[in-house]
Amino acid sequence: MSFEYSEKVKDHFRNPRNVGTIKDADATGRVGNPVCGDMMEIQLKVEDNIIKDIKFKTFGCASAIATSSMVTEIAKGKTLEEALEITRQDVADELDGLPPIKMHCSNLAADALHAAIKDYMEKQEKGIAKLKENEYEVAVIGGGAAGLAAATISSYVGLKTVIFDGGQWGGMLNKFCPDKLIENYPGLTDKMTTRELTQLLLDDAREQEAKLVNEHVNDVEIEIDSDFKTLTTDSGTYKARILVLASGSSPAKSGIPGEEKFAVDDGGIFYLTADPSRLTGKRVLVYGHGYNAVSAAGCLGGIAGSITLVTDEASFMVPEREMDRVKCIEGLKILNSTTLLEIQGAAKVEKAVLEDQTGGEKIEIMVDAVVLATGMVPNVGLMEKLGVEVDESGFVKTDKYQRTSLDGVYAIGNVASDIDLLVVAEAQGTIVAHDAYRRLRGG
Repeated sequence: MSFEYSEKVKDHFRNPRNVGTIKDADATGRVGNPVCGDMMEIQLKVEDNIIKDIKFKTFGCASAIATSSMVTEIAKGKTLEEALEITRQDVADELDGLPPIKMHCSNLAADALHAAIKDYMEKQEKGIAKLKENEYEVAVIGGGAAGLAAATISSYVGLKTVIFDGGQWGGMLNKFCPDKLIENYPGLTDKMTTRELTQLLLDDAREQEAKLVNEHVNDVEIEIDSDFKTLTTDSGTYKARILVLASGSSPAKSGIPGEEKFAVDDGGIFYLTADPSRLTGKRVLVYGHGYNAVSAAGCLGGIAGSITLVTDEASFMVPEREMDRVKCIEGLKILNSTTLLEIQGAAKVEKAVLEDQTGGEKIEIMVDAVVLATGMVPNVGLMEKLGVEVDESGFVKTDKYQRTSLDGVYAIGNVASDIDLLVVAEAQGTIVAHDAYRRLRGG
């Protein structure tokens, strides 16, 4: 089926006006047609009741793009009341007509404009004041997968958002083995490295205009009579109505004799955040449980001179395909049901003392380094100070929307759950963003 489009329609499709987003928009309107799949978003900047700036983003056909472009041109410079009077026929007339089957597009464009104006008016009625420079609707602490998902989707739905991370963006995802292929991620398994995924998450956050601050949050204060939470960094203070804790987890101490001595001054004890290149050519013992231990050994393949992978359990309890990959590493030895009793040496690690649980035999092996992957503990220091409830394992307690015991405070990712899966972390971040939108916009 072909349509006869006017020259104006063709022009606004090929050269659409006012495409994009408005930083700190005063209002946003979104509409969609479930039949044809067209989706439109219009953002407004309003001064003295006049539309000073207007932008749109549209997913749809040529008519959808052209009508979105035209309605923004008609509305710009008008008062809100005048813009509310713009009809779909006005849009179609300004385009010198539309094919009858495409008239619904002009209806969507007008509806998106009206939705944005309604959003602005409702905010005014609720007394939602314009945010100052360092005031935000959502603040996310932690730049791992969960935190970046929360920040990106919060910004996408129109909430002014800031995210903090004083370390490396991507969290544990990118700190250890950034060039390792991602596993357990539907659609991406074995197709992308953790470094590449981190970059995509960062690109999405920036595209949605979330503010990324590469600083640690040193303190958080919640004032009873204030709508804002105050976050303090080395460079200043920020305020936010919603606080999202996505600070992740850190390697747990094992308590093995010798660990404390060699964990400092480059003595030879490393954790999951170890830089694999520092272990080039060394004799390495990896001790721990489950996927973390197996992954740590896998990241050292082709780097360490030799690897001894040890667990005190009967098996590592990981999929067979993961174990098969590790078993292919040259110079790798696996010891199950074996306990690491002590780490010995003078100034640096020199020897590991093991015990075979099946026969009680003690084994001594010469090593240059020990990587401990015995567990993770959630980073809840800031939240404990605020009085957020945690469970017996130290994870922040949340409901199905990731809300904590404190009003307006959420927790996601490894700080709130021992389910160590990227897809779960990103899903939790998305859930929080939509719940924050409903809370702040009354939807």
